[in-house]
Amino acid sequence: MRMLQFSPKAIYWCKTLSKFVSVQLIIQGLGFISGLLIVRTLDKQQYAYFTIANTMQGSMTVLSDSGITAGLSAIGGRVWQNRDQFSQLINTALQLRIYLSIISVVAVTPITLWLLISNGASILSAILIVIVIILGLNAQLTIGVLEIVPRLYSQINRIQTIELVPSVSRLVLLLCAYFTSLNALIAVFISSLSLLLKRSVLIKWVTQNIDSEAKTNQDYYHEILAVIKSLSPNTIFYCIQGQITVWLISFFGNTQNIAEVGALSRLAVIFSIINSVIAGIISPSFARCHSVTLLHRKYWQIVGISCFLGFCILVFIAIFPVQILWLLGEQYAHLQNELFLIALSTIFSHVVGVMWSLNCSKAWVSYSWFSIPSTLTTQIALLFLINLSTIEGVIMFGILSNIPSLALNIVLMYKGLASYKALDFE
Repeated sequence: MRMLQFSPKAIYWCKTLSKFVSVQLIIQGLGFISGLLIVRTLDKQQYAYFTIANTMQGSMTVLSDSGITAGLSAIGGRVWQNRDQFSQLINTALQLRIYLSIISVVAVTPITLWLLISNGASILSAILIVIVIILGLNAQLTIGVLEIVPRLYSQINRIQTIELVPSVSRLVLLLCAYFTSLNALIAVFISSLSLLLKRSVLIKWVTQNIDSEAKTNQDYYHEILAVIKSLSPNTIFYCIQGQITVWLISFFGNTQNIAEVGALSRLAVIFSIINSVIAGIISPSFARCHSVTLLHRKYWQIVGISCFLGFCILVFIAIFPVQILWLLGEQYAHLQNELFLIALSTIFSHVVGVMWSLNCSKAWVSYSWFSIPSTLTTQIALLFLINLSTIEGVIMFGILSNIPSLALNIVLMYKGLASYKALDFE
């Protein structure tokens, strides 16, 4: 009987992925335990504040990037082997991100304060939470740029350690707070503190591959700026869209609804392992690839695997909803229908996000602005068709709102491949 034979490349990728995934299981397991500790400890009022804080910190992070990561990936895929050029690229991106971070803080802070105060937080608590959010943003500012270094160098062990350090530190600090005093402010502060620790480790390691004193490069500055200009309308729009669930519930619902959606969204940690593999291994490999045939094949293989894994998770959740909700605590045990819908929403968003990540890694974003009018048109129609006073209605609103993005990402991929053919990259 003839034995199956695998190419050395296939064996290498199997070993790399299995090692990466095994460590990611530990990292995400720690994150999942941390999330459950917060969900089960905080009452719904405090958890609503925590949900708002996390949501708005995510908005600030996205706005402070606005396409910088896409530009870094596209340019870095060309120059990462040249230490001097790569160092100039990194420092140029860091300078740009400082400017954008200031804008994001000014834009998002008033909204965050309003959401917290309108949902019952005291003025002092709201201000302190915002200060802690900005502290975490300061760490993310550097992390978002420097993470590209170990990824493009395929330093898998370092990527994993960088992720492991904040996960362990966060859980340890949360356990200490659990036995003393744990509320929304302390939980957000611990998250920001773990990001600062992650940044310190990352800075120490990347200096071995880049020169922190390198000058900024005007050519890279303008190239990244071109990507930012192309993506900024889309980024701002999706910054709003990404938080639309929390905003709609704040307007049509109540604090309890915010806490329930936030608790259910914790289950999205299941996709963190897949996202980590894509960000740490697959996207950098995709960015370095210049063969049209391979790009096309890799793109649909990655998307296909993401869809299959999502389907398996959805089936599991449909079979064991009671057991899954038990993890969140008794106060969320009645949300079986909402659990299935939030899982479906998360899977749909995940697949669209994977496609967007691959397109961004090649800077295939020239017509991304089209998603704004198409999504808005869809949502205006949905306002007349869906009851937004219920959690189910708000989740369905989010699911259907993603359809234009799915279609657009497919178009961007084919246009990107066409441009490679025109440049004769084969």
